[in-house]
Amino acid sequence: MRKTPSILVLAAAALLAGCAGPRPDTSGGHPRGKEPLVRVLVLSTGGSATVATTGAFTVRSGGSTLLLSDHGGTVTVVRDGGTLRVRLDASGESASTRSDLVVEPAGSAVSVGGVWYAGNVRARANETGGIDLINLVGMEGYLEGVVPHEIGDPGADAYGAVEAQAIAARTYALARVRRNDDRPYDVEAGVADQVYRGHEKESRLASSAVRDTRGLVLEYDGNLCDTYYSATCGGHTSDIRRVWPDRPSAPYLYGRPDRADDGGPSFCAGARNFRWRYTFSGHELGAMIRRTLPPVLGIPASRVGDLVDLRILDRSRSGRVHTLQIVTSTGTFTVQDDAIRRVIMLNVSRGRILPSTLFDIETVTAGGRIGRASFVGGGNGHGVGMCQNGAIGMARRGYTYSMILDHYYPGTELKSAY
Repeated sequence: MRKTPSILVLAAAALLAGCAGPRPDTSGGHPRGKEPLVRVLVLSTGGSATVATTGAFTVRSGGSTLLLSDHGGTVTVVRDGGTLRVRLDASGESASTRSDLVVEPAGSAVSVGGVWYAGNVRARANETGGIDLINLVGMEGYLEGVVPHEIGDPGADAYGAVEAQAIAARTYALARVRRNDDRPYDVEAGVADQVYRGHEKESRLASSAVRDTRGLVLEYDGNLCDTYYSATCGGHTSDIRRVWPDRPSAPYLYGRPDRADDGGPSFCAGARNFRWRYTFSGHELGAMIRRTLPPVLGIPASRVGDLVDLRILDRSRSGRVHTLQIVTSTGTFTVQDDAIRRVIMLNVSRGRILPSTLFDIETVTAGGRIGRASFVGGGNGHGVGMCQNGAIGMARRGYTYSMILDHYYPGTELKSAY
């Protein structure tokens, strides 16, 4: 059996890194003092889409009224070349426009894909020949549909973590609102940005945290922060420069140990994925890599032969694998950082990637090749920024939201944006 150097030793010895890289300008566009509108892409679909309301509504385009209804119902929008055709399903009334259209309910909710949202819904013809449906909602209402999905309901004893999550989510969204004026939407409703499901999972705890932190955001050097977060860091948060080298960086995202300054256990030690182990036969692992490696490296599948060996070449200061070398019968391939999680997958058909890159590999060889390999690691997610389970652990130990945010985004300042 061969085992690479322990991630626990590496993580314990990790140090914070140095200087800031360039950051985008987040100024302008939306005045302070006024709650901004967030444009959330909730659905991209093909040639038609349906929007429903529970009460009276108006359909407008370019300032003009296209259709009116004094009761709830459904609206069908159909793409016809560069034209959007809209129909009231109950009455059959219809209209068309070559511009975007907006369904505006009169004080009621609006539904897209079975999910109910506050605010209005804009339909636009997208660049792929389909239709984008975009929820137009106030920032605080948006957050009430984000926070319960991102951190769950950890209980009143972890309220400080829920408040910290609300501030991190607000800062993330507001930074994108201010920089995306030239785009048709600010954020997507899924994991590409923040999970947002409208009224689907309303939580008293989350709604209270949003209200109690209204308008509060994090700034660094006078600019809104990029407040990334993930579920469980495994003992040390990641350095953004290693995880996403193509994104803007700043010192508050360079990674740090997930424990108190005077030592003690990791704040996220109680999380389900704090430590994990996944074992594959050599045959299973080889078949996986033949499917996953070509799209990651952009090579034809015929170039990937039978698996021979896996080698960890180097790690980041947090203990995460930086470079993984894959040796096959036809050549040697190198994968780095977060791309490793898309090559070593738990379930390829379901798209389940490796929880994190904080791992060791234990192998048993047979006939000069890997017969069995165990990935022994910790954490769940990219690890950049706030560790959500760590924040919960901190809150349960009595830390406030400001202390939690200062721990995970060191050097930042809390400000009131509106």
